[in-house]
Amino acid sequence: MKKMIVWGLPILLVVLIGLVALFILPGKNPVNPVVLIGLDGADWNIIHPLFERGKLPNLARFVQEGSWGVLQTARPTKSPVIWTSIATGKSMIKHGILDYQFVTDNNITIPYSAGERMAKTFWNILSEEGFTVGVINWFVTFPAEAVNGFLVSDRFRIGVYKYLPEDGITYPNELKDKIFPQVVMFEHKKFKKILLDEGMYDYWEDSQAKQMPIPPGRERQIKNFRIYTLQDKSIENTTLFLLENIPVDLFATYFRLIDTTSHFTSIFVDEELRNVWIKENEEMGAPTPETEKKLYQNMASIVEPVYSYLDRVVGRIISKSPENATFVIVSDHGFNFSSKGYTHYDTPSIPHGVFAIKGPGIKPGNKLDQVSIYDVTPTLLYIFDLPSGEDMDGRVIIDAFQDDFKRTRKIRLIPSYGAPSKPGETKKPRELDKEVLEDLRSLGYIK
Repeated sequence: MKKMIVWGLPILLVVLIGLVALFILPGKNPVNPVVLIGLDGADWNIIHPLFERGKLPNLARFVQEGSWGVLQTARPTKSPVIWTSIATGKSMIKHGILDYQFVTDNNITIPYSAGERMAKTFWNILSEEGFTVGVINWFVTFPAEAVNGFLVSDRFRIGVYKYLPEDGITYPNELKDKIFPQVVMFEHKKFKKILLDEGMYDYWEDSQAKQMPIPPGRERQIKNFRIYTLQDKSIENTTLFLLENIPVDLFATYFRLIDTTSHFTSIFVDEELRNVWIKENEEMGAPTPETEKKLYQNMASIVEPVYSYLDRVVGRIISKSPENATFVIVSDHGFNFSSKGYTHYDTPSIPHGVFAIKGPGIKPGNKLDQVSIYDVTPTLLYIFDLPSGEDMDGRVIIDAFQDDFKRTRKIRLIPSYGAPSKPGETKKPRELDKEVLEDLRSLGYIK
């Protein structure tokens, strides 16, 4: 018997069905729920200085109670590419998401969508194996695929400034209207209240009060901080609502405010330190390690309100989750002080990301080595007692698990989970493409 979410039945009945299925499946290890939290752009180089200042208590608890390490990322450090690698365990050549957008034969620019993905994600695999899944705001998830559970695509966040008329924003489609009340529509008073409640401040007003010179391209990013904040707040609201109302075996949600804020906050760096950074970039292509350390410490002070907000979000998610859940935090990349752009094609090094896991069977206070973006999906499958694909580029992060847990599972391989079924034709313009492309331009990702 497979566990299935049955829409329209009382939540209690759904839970009972899941519990019955869990215990009558012969030979199958019991699996605790897994909650995966994506924090785009989060960086240990900023997190650790904040730990030393007594900040980020929820992330600090992750380090104390679980296993953690630097997540090795890959070039190009483009979010749709890397988040799809995290979700599939495969390189971009295998999964097919190569950039933010592509150009059709008719010379029309279209953002990459789920239809271009050539590899199955962890939510596809788990759904097919009878587990229930819930996914919110993950990159390249529009149009929303049919899953054994629910999926809220990355275009849902556009709802902060307009109603979303298209189908495919969520699966099932009717979920969109049920969760739309969780969206915080763009209004100045609402934005100000969120900043006040969350201990953040308006970077645009701060830059104006200090009469700071704003480099070309950064002004729009600073102004759009208001939109990015409302989007993450809307995703938080939706995440907490769905955690409470639709229990699933694996719940994955994604936030990007750390990344979008990091794009412009370098202009707030101490002026003398910034001049040293600029000079070293001009002469050597990157700051020296000593200067870089000072820059990270200074940046930690500047972005602390945003990191602290997301730390509280992590705490709220944990509080709404089942007590026996396994929690995973991951970022696609960190932040560095290169003058050569966001892709890091030509930089001496790339900014690596964050990985942390805690819960039943996880080693506490354990520093991990050699963790890669390709390892996340094999590790999730291992928790659910499923094999990895031989065509995946990652491995199970076995050093994160206690011996008792490892005795309940073996690392197994199958040749492949195959290609996904396509959710529909996506190589044509859609109504919300313009908003997606404008959002990418505002961040400096495309021209």
